Amino acid sequence: MNDQVASNWADGSLWVIVVFVGAFVLLGVMIWARQKNKAITPEEHRRTEQATHDLYKDGATEKPHDRT
Repeated sequence: MNDQVASNWADGSLWVIVVFVGAFVLLGVMIWARQKNKAITPEEHRRTEQATHDLYKDGATEKPHDRT
């Protein structure tokens, strides 16, 4: 009976390790993705808005994805 209890404890502890390691890996991937896809800076946003405004002001009335 002690062998069965020890086996169950070992199997259970293995799952605890797997779950915690998996959670840490997932957290690491989420942090990496957040850093990689960070929000644009206000300066980048201003430049994008200005470029879009300039395109439409210069007579480009089509949306970029409508052009062929």
